[in-house]
Amino acid sequence: MLLNVNKNIKIIVVSGPTASGKTKKAVEICKERNGEIISCDSRQVYKYLNIGLNKEGTLLRSGFREINGVLQHLTDIINPDQTYSVANFVEDADLKITEILRKGKIPVIAGGTGLYIKSLLYGLDKMPKTNRDLRDELKTKSHIELYDRLLKLDPESAEKNKNNPQRLLRALEVNILSGKTLQEHFKIKNPRYKFNHYSIFIEKNILYNKIDERCMCMIKNGMIEETQKILDMGFNESCFALSAIGYGHVVQYLDGKMSREDLILEFSKDTRHYAKQQITWFRSQPDIEFINEK
Repeated sequence: MLLNVNKNIKIIVVSGPTASGKTKKAVEICKERNGEIISCDSRQVYKYLNIGLNKEGTLLRSGFREINGVLQHLTDIINPDQTYSVANFVEDADLKITEILRKGKIPVIAGGTGLYIKSLLYGLDKMPKTNRDLRDELKTKSHIELYDRLLKLDPESAEKNKNNPQRLLRALEVNILSGKTLQEHFKIKNPRYKFNHYSIFIEKNILYNKIDERCMCMIKNGMIEETQKILDMGFNESCFALSAIGYGHVVQYLDGKMSREDLILEFSKDTRHYAKQQITWFRSQPDIEFINEK
């Protein structure tokens, strides 16, 4: 089902939980409205990781991906050991939006990273700059220590970023330096663009079945071998890209700390939990029209 999109808007946003079919819907809209996709996924920015990040289409020599004849931007742009922040995304997405509009096309933002979408649409609050001494101190802490400390200061951010050491560290750093939670920094402001925001809704049992099937297929289709290839390239198993859901479990499997069966079970469980967080996030956001998919 194609959407009845207001022809006066500048950008279209398609969001939703993992495995909900966001990219497929974005491709439909692009073909209907002569658009190009801007990926809004904090993990698909990493090079070399394709299977476990469910990248679609073909990576072209130009650096773009092509999905059923539609160009997709902002995937495969940094190495697995590099960092990429919400501020980086907003800056890059603004440039891509301008570039696509100049072609006479419609930018279609598609992804499930809610904070990226919110910041693009409503702007970033002025965040405290990184304090090198504090950052160095926090880097000496374990994942669990960062989580426990942030839990006391900003429980919502601690739970949302429980499986992401990089974001735990930054949220804790922001709180210590400013005395504000991330939620206080990202209060809704006036929109930066004219937009339509569609978020895909799927019944929970159907979505969870899709997630379980997808996780199993990722392992079957080479995610373990893909992870080993990244390690063989010289990237550390604790690098940022490998903190994505699933890859950490694969690393434990490769280290002999987890069976293949437990790998699939834990991968699926954490992905379902992440999807639940995404659903909660998008339900709390303004200016969204939910569309039902099966």
